[in-house]
Amino acid sequence: MRKSHVMPPASVHEMGACRPREDEKVESADGHVEVSVEDGRWPCCIVWTWLPGCTQCTAGVVGHMGIGSTGGQLWEFLGHGASQGPKGGGLGFGPVLRYLPLDPKLVRRGTWDEGIEATIKKWRGRMHGAVVSNCHSFVADCLDEMMYAGIPCWGYLSYLLAIWVFVLGRFPSWSRFMMFFIPTLLVVGFLLIFFSRGSAQK
Repeated sequence: MRKSHVMPPASVHEMGACRPREDEKVESADGHVEVSVEDGRWPCCIVWTWLPGCTQCTAGVVGHMGIGSTGGQLWEFLGHGASQGPKGGGLGFGPVLRYLPLDPKLVRRGTWDEGIEATIKKWRGRMHGAVVSNCHSFVADCLDEMMYAGIPCWGYLSYLLAIWVFVLGRFPSWSRFMMFFIPTLLVVGFLLIFFSRGSAQK
């Protein structure tokens, strides 16, 4: 009988790392990789998608987020360590519905990609902790590792990221705006009618 061979966990480098291959780069005139909705490339962005049901019932505030490397690859936390986003540039729960571009020049420790890689190593094997250890915590830890904008306490600001994206996040396209807006409007409208009728009957 053959002995089964168990492969050791992949290193950050083996997992594809954060740095883009030369044939994947689509650069602007200043040498930066550009955001591409069609190709699912989100360089140096915080990205957000819905959590079906939770997002609609909270008027679009609650959702799932990830972070893009300088090459545009997405990383997220779904439990049992960080993972790379699905092919096509989305996240585990759906396509990117909102994104917030950040400036890698504001990194104060190492580089943007080194901050993500350090966080991937740190979070290897970590399980999801609902409201304690989640996707917001992972993205905040990435910003903390790179000391983004000189702020040394991103780890304590994880839930402010949701508000930041909600207020300043961009919609990738008109169709994705409608994907975000219409279900949320329907659910919120239904809840308002339901509770208003209930209070009127008392």
